[in-house]
Amino acid sequence: MDSMKLPLKKFNAKRPGALIGTITEVSEYLRLLYAMVGKSGHGSWTSPDSSENSLDGACFSCNGTGTVLGDIDPSRMTVPELSLKHGAMLLWAGTHCGPVEMIKQLAKMIGIDFVRPLAEQDKRFTDILLYGYDNEPVSYIHKNKQMKGFYRGCVFDLRQMRDAGTTSWGNLRAIHFFSHQVKCPECNGSELVPESLPITRLPISELLPFIQNLPSSLDDRDLKISSEVIDEIELRLIYLKKIGLKALPSVNVNPFFTQLG
Repeated sequence: MDSMKLPLKKFNAKRPGALIGTITEVSEYLRLLYAMVGKSGHGSWTSPDSSENSLDGACFSCNGTGTVLGDIDPSRMTVPELSLKHGAMLLWAGTHCGPVEMIKQLAKMIGIDFVRPLAEQDKRFTDILLYGYDNEPVSYIHKNKQMKGFYRGCVFDLRQMRDAGTTSWGNLRAIHFFSHQVKCPECNGSELVPESLPITRLPISELLPFIQNLPSSLDDRDLKISSEVIDEIELRLIYLKKIGLKALPSVNVNPFFTQLG
């Protein structure tokens, strides 16, 4: 990796720009620096084999997004102002799969109006559509075959796809869309590989000398590819220390160099 080819933003201490921009740039460049030399174990940086999957310093669990998929969010699966006929159950909207045929027959069994908005009907119907109906099995026809079974609900169907490890692009897209986004437990939302977090959490009074002394621990190759990044980090840390900032606040890093593609 040749740092001279990266579009580093030169820092001018006389015109530093917005403070949040300076802080974010330090976090971005620390992540880039880790990608350059962190895996060699220089300084206090170490890296297990698993982080080899994270070539740009991004957390390998969340791919640098800071979030991972949580459980299914039922509130996203219905559009109450629509009827079943017009796609109120988003998971199956626009399809003609088995669950759609089952829902049509279930609606007849328990009195759901197929052409009336769900918001205008008994709320219990929505709960049944989401979580299932186990009072009696539903008979329906799918692909010219007579079928019978208990209606399991959209939430169950999606969880089953997820837990079975579906590889279908459509199913994966649905799982992503209908799931909560939660803070990544591996990087705590920082977007960085865990091995780089101790560095970002250092007080600036310790982080600055670490960066200043880092070149002495690098071999010629690593120093060549990282010297410009080190210089830019140092300039910003000097400025942040001068204005009295004691530590880098937590920021969600959205590094400029991942947007070059």
